[in-house]
Amino acid sequence: MLTFCQPGWGADDAALATGRNFSPFLLTLEPSLQMSPLPGWMQQPALVREETATVEIPLPALWQSPTAEFFALTVVFNDRGDGGPAVEWRAPDGSTTAISNGLGEAGTSLGFNARTVLLPQALTRAGGTLLLSYYGNFESLLSLSVRPARGDLLAVLGGGSDPVLVDEGLRVFERAEVDGGRINPLTGDLRQGSIIDAELSASVEPLEGEIEFLVPTDGVVEGTVLRLDALGLDPEARIEVRVNQVLVGSLGFTPFRLDDPALVTDTLGRLVIAGWRTGTLFIPARLWMEGENSILVTLKRSAVETGRSVFIRNTGLHLRFGGEEMPADPDLTLPDPLVPDPEDIPLPEIITGVR
Repeated sequence: MLTFCQPGWGADDAALATGRNFSPFLLTLEPSLQMSPLPGWMQQPALVREETATVEIPLPALWQSPTAEFFALTVVFNDRGDGGPAVEWRAPDGSTTAISNGLGEAGTSLGFNARTVLLPQALTRAGGTLLLSYYGNFESLLSLSVRPARGDLLAVLGGGSDPVLVDEGLRVFERAEVDGGRINPLTGDLRQGSIIDAELSASVEPLEGEIEFLVPTDGVVEGTVLRLDALGLDPEARIEVRVNQVLVGSLGFTPFRLDDPALVTDTLGRLVIAGWRTGTLFIPARLWMEGENSILVTLKRSAVETGRSVFIRNTGLHLRFGGEEMPADPDLTLPDPLVPDPEDIPLPEIITGVR
């Protein structure tokens, strides 16, 4: 596990005990070019080469720092569905290695997007130059941030996750999120004992008003969590959920800090979050019915937002099923109940549809 580290170059080593944040390097390209003062760990300024649509960021060798062991790059850009900016590393000998062929979507124009990439230690250990290119759409590159990170130990419960990075807001990034590759949708259903993770819609879909999902079930649902990723959602907006015409509430999204490099301003000067954020909502068992169930997801916009497009992806249900309930009769003497093996509990096949 990696965490964005705190001051650790030279005389700043003592600051680790104070909890002071490690200063990132920030570069804004749109609407105007602005560069933060060079932090203590950075020795040379970045170069913006508009003629080649490239930003060059010289980074020092990691051996010069007693605390920083990795570098993480966060890029904010206007995703036009052209694949987004590419990331490369140029070694001191001049050789170049591709880290990401494109940080954005291919074929879907999303608007403000943000991606964080954990730079491979094998490349950055001896120092070199980080190259960020956006050929043909350099004006869509909005800002970037480079932050050092330190290694830490982590024990992971369960085998279904692969966390590798934690930011200051304690957001956990999976390896697939920060390796620079395309993020694959969470397709298919997964069963583990009495738990089913059911796909509703994995692909990217625009949320212009409301989307209804139909979920047929034939078992006893003990509880459900709805999960989805959203992009373009205004901080003052919300996504409401109704199950079988009953309002359950609004999705709760991962928190963010006001120094998050993905926090940008819109045309009205208001703060908005670029990139995907995960939202969840618990749905109690009493709202489920035998047979077909309706889940209605509705966008409730803020009255003062600019109306940016909102998208959702990886929409799914985390369901817990139980067996038949034992009758509660105080006059009936019953033997001690046996705990059934989870594999013996009858579970329905989850078939979902989108209307």
